[in-house]
Amino acid sequence: MNSVRHLLAAALLMLGLSGSAHAAEAFAAIPPASTVVAGQSAPAFQIKTLDGKVLTSAQLSGKPYIVNFFASWCPPCRQEIPGMVELQKKYANQGFTFVGIAFRDREATLPDFLWEMGVEYPVAMTNPELEAAFGKFLPAGKIRAIPVTIVVGRDGKILNAVSGGLAKEDFESLILKAIATKASR
Repeated sequence: MNSVRHLLAAALLMLGLSGSAHAAEAFAAIPPASTVVAGQSAPAFQIKTLDGKVLTSAQLSGKPYIVNFFASWCPPCRQEIPGMVELQKKYANQGFTFVGIAFRDREATLPDFLWEMGVEYPVAMTNPELEAAFGKFLPAGKIRAIPVTIVVGRDGKILNAVSGGLAKEDFESLILKAIATKASR
Protein backbone atom coordinates (compact mmCIF):
# COMPACT_ATOMS: atom_id res chain seq x y z
CA MET A 1 0.00 0.00 0.00
CA ASN A 2 2.84 2.39 0.80
CA SER A 3 4.42 1.73 -2.59
CA VAL A 4 1.15 2.72 -4.29
CA ARG A 5 1.05 5.94 -2.26
CA HIS A 6 4.68 6.69 -3.12
CA LEU A 7 4.03 6.01 -6.80
CA LEU A 8 0.96 8.28 -6.76
CA ALA A 9 2.87 11.02 -4.93
CA ALA A 10 5.73 10.78 -7.43
CA ALA A 11 3.33 10.96 -10.37
CA LEU A 12 1.60 14.02 -8.93
CA LEU A 13 4.95 15.66 -8.23
CA MET A 14 6.11 15.01 -11.80
CA LEU A 15 2.87 16.40 -13.17
CA GLY A 16 3.29 19.51 -11.06
CA LEU A 17 6.94 19.93 -12.04
CA SER A 18 6.24 19.44 -15.71
CA GLY A 19 4.37 22.73 -15.97
CA SER A 20 0.85 23.45 -17.05
CA ALA A 21 1.60 23.14 -20.80
CA HIS A 22 2.88 19.60 -20.34
CA ALA A 23 0.01 18.79 -17.99
CA ALA A 24 -2.45 19.98 -20.65
CA GLU A 25 -0.72 17.76 -23.23
CA ALA A 26 -0.91 14.77 -20.89
CA PHE A 27 -4.57 15.52 -20.21
CA ALA A 28 -5.35 15.77 -23.92
CA ALA A 29 -3.48 12.55 -24.67
CA ILE A 30 -5.81 10.45 -22.53
CA PRO A 31 -9.03 10.00 -24.48
CA PRO A 32 -12.23 9.90 -22.46
CA ALA A 33 -14.25 6.70 -22.56
CA SER A 34 -17.64 7.37 -24.09
CA THR A 35 -20.66 5.16 -23.94
CA VAL A 36 -23.59 5.92 -26.18
CA VAL A 37 -26.69 5.01 -24.23
CA ALA A 38 -29.17 6.92 -26.35
CA GLY A 39 -32.80 6.35 -25.61
CA GLN A 40 -32.64 5.35 -21.97
CA SER A 41 -34.48 7.58 -19.54
CA ALA A 42 -32.36 9.69 -17.22
CA PRO A 43 -32.78 8.72 -13.58
CA ALA A 44 -35.14 10.67 -11.37
CA PHE A 45 -33.30 12.52 -8.64
CA GLN A 46 -33.66 15.11 -5.92
CA ILE A 47 -30.61 16.94 -4.61
CA LYS A 48 -29.99 19.72 -2.15
CA THR A 49 -27.57 22.19 -3.72
CA LEU A 50 -24.77 23.78 -1.75
CA ASP A 51 -26.74 27.02 -1.60
CA GLY A 52 -29.58 25.19 0.17
CA LYS A 53 -32.02 24.88 -2.74
CA VAL A 54 -33.68 21.66 -3.79
CA LEU A 55 -33.25 20.63 -7.42
CA THR A 56 -35.17 17.72 -8.90
CA SER A 57 -35.13 16.00 -12.25
CA ALA A 58 -38.80 17.02 -12.56
CA GLN A 59 -37.73 20.69 -12.45
CA LEU A 60 -35.39 19.98 -15.37
CA SER A 61 -38.12 18.30 -17.41
CA GLY A 62 -38.09 19.67 -20.98
CA LYS A 63 -34.63 21.20 -20.51
CA PRO A 64 -31.30 19.91 -21.79
CA TYR A 65 -28.71 19.38 -19.07
CA ILE A 66 -25.41 17.74 -18.26
CA VAL A 67 -24.72 16.05 -14.94
CA ASN A 68 -21.01 16.28 -14.19
CA PHE A 69 -19.42 14.33 -11.33
CA PHE A 70 -16.25 16.17 -10.29
CA ALA A 71 -14.02 16.97 -7.32
CA SER A 72 -11.95 19.99 -6.37
CA TRP A 73 -8.94 17.68 -5.85
CA CYS A 74 -9.20 16.15 -9.35
CA PRO A 75 -6.77 17.70 -11.92
CA PRO A 76 -8.84 16.83 -15.04
CA CYS A 77 -11.95 18.18 -13.30
CA ARG A 78 -10.20 21.44 -12.47
CA GLN A 79 -9.07 21.69 -16.08
CA GLU A 80 -12.52 21.26 -17.61
CA ILE A 81 -14.50 23.53 -15.24
CA PRO A 82 -13.51 26.90 -16.81
CA GLY A 83 -14.87 25.76 -20.17
CA MET A 84 -18.04 24.52 -18.50
CA VAL A 85 -18.50 27.90 -16.80
CA GLU A 86 -18.17 29.70 -20.15
CA LEU A 87 -20.60 27.33 -21.87
CA GLN A 88 -23.12 27.62 -19.03
CA LYS A 89 -23.25 31.38 -19.63
CA LYS A 90 -23.41 30.95 -23.40
CA TYR A 91 -26.28 28.44 -23.47
CA ALA A 92 -28.30 29.24 -20.32
CA ASN A 93 -30.73 31.37 -22.36
CA GLN A 94 -31.58 28.22 -24.36
CA GLY A 95 -32.63 26.42 -21.18
CA PHE A 96 -29.38 24.49 -20.76
CA THR A 97 -27.66 23.91 -17.44
CA PHE A 98 -24.85 21.92 -15.97
CA VAL A 99 -25.56 20.12 -12.69
CA GLY A 100 -22.37 19.60 -10.74
CA ILE A 101 -22.13 16.65 -8.37
CA ALA A 102 -19.17 16.88 -5.99
CA PHE A 103 -17.71 13.40 -5.74
CA ARG A 104 -16.19 12.56 -2.34
CA ASP A 105 -15.16 16.14 -1.77
CA ARG A 106 -15.11 18.32 1.34
CA GLU A 107 -18.38 20.21 1.65
CA ALA A 108 -16.79 22.80 3.97
CA THR A 109 -14.23 23.99 1.38
CA LEU A 110 -16.25 23.46 -1.79
CA PRO A 111 -18.01 26.87 -1.84
CA ASP A 112 -14.65 28.66 -1.90
CA PHE A 113 -13.45 26.44 -4.75
CA LEU A 114 -16.64 27.03 -6.75
CA TRP A 115 -16.40 30.78 -6.19
CA GLU A 116 -12.77 30.76 -7.31
CA MET A 117 -13.71 28.85 -10.48
CA GLY A 118 -16.73 31.10 -11.20
CA VAL A 119 -19.26 28.25 -11.06
CA GLU A 120 -22.83 29.55 -11.13
CA TYR A 121 -24.70 26.37 -12.06
CA PRO A 122 -26.22 24.17 -9.33
CA VAL A 123 -23.81 21.94 -7.39
CA ALA A 124 -24.63 19.28 -4.81
CA MET A 125 -22.70 16.68 -2.87
CA THR A 126 -22.86 13.11 -4.11
CA ASN A 127 -24.50 10.23 -2.31
CA PRO A 128 -24.55 6.47 -2.98
CA GLU A 129 -28.01 6.60 -4.59
CA LEU A 130 -26.96 9.30 -7.05
CA GLU A 131 -23.75 7.46 -7.91
CA ALA A 132 -25.66 4.23 -8.53
CA ALA A 133 -28.39 5.94 -10.57
CA PHE A 134 -25.96 7.59 -12.98
CA GLY A 135 -23.15 5.04 -12.73
CA LYS A 136 -25.28 2.37 -14.39
CA PHE A 137 -24.81 4.21 -17.69
CA LEU A 138 -21.03 3.75 -17.61
CA PRO A 139 -19.16 0.73 -19.01
CA ALA A 140 -18.25 -0.60 -15.54
CA GLY A 141 -21.81 -0.06 -14.31
CA LYS A 142 -20.63 2.38 -11.68
CA ILE A 143 -18.55 5.50 -11.24
CA ARG A 144 -14.97 4.32 -10.86
CA ALA A 145 -13.14 7.55 -11.73
CA ILE A 146 -13.99 11.17 -12.32
CA PRO A 147 -14.85 13.34 -14.10
CA VAL A 148 -18.00 11.70 -15.40
CA THR A 149 -20.37 13.49 -17.75
CA ILE A 150 -23.95 12.39 -18.43
CA VAL A 151 -25.78 14.27 -21.20
CA VAL A 152 -29.59 14.51 -21.06
CA GLY A 153 -31.80 15.85 -23.85
CA ARG A 154 -35.00 17.87 -23.54
CA ASP A 155 -36.94 14.60 -23.76
CA GLY A 156 -35.33 13.32 -20.54
CA LYS A 157 -33.36 10.65 -22.40
CA ILE A 158 -29.65 10.01 -21.93
CA LEU A 159 -27.70 11.00 -25.04
CA ASN A 160 -24.23 10.08 -23.88
CA ALA A 161 -22.17 9.08 -20.86
CA VAL A 162 -18.47 9.97 -20.77
CA SER A 163 -15.87 8.94 -18.21
CA GLY A 164 -12.81 11.18 -18.38
CA GLY A 165 -11.99 14.83 -18.89
CA LEU A 166 -13.43 16.75 -21.81
CA ALA A 167 -12.25 19.82 -23.66
CA LYS A 168 -14.51 22.86 -23.97
CA GLU A 169 -15.16 21.97 -27.63
CA ASP A 170 -16.32 18.48 -26.64
CA PHE A 171 -18.72 19.91 -24.08
CA GLU A 172 -20.07 22.39 -26.61
CA SER A 173 -20.73 19.60 -29.12
CA LEU A 174 -22.61 17.63 -26.45
CA ILE A 175 -24.59 20.71 -25.38
CA LEU A 176 -25.64 21.46 -28.96
CA LYS A 177 -26.74 17.85 -29.36
CA ALA A 178 -28.82 18.10 -26.16
CA ILE A 179 -30.33 21.47 -27.12
CA ALA A 180 -31.36 20.08 -30.54
CA THR A 181 -33.56 17.39 -28.97
CA LYS A 182 -37.31 17.85 -28.73
CA ALA A 183 -39.13 17.80 -25.40
CA SER A 184 -41.47 14.86 -24.93
CA ARG A 185 -45.12 15.70 -24.57
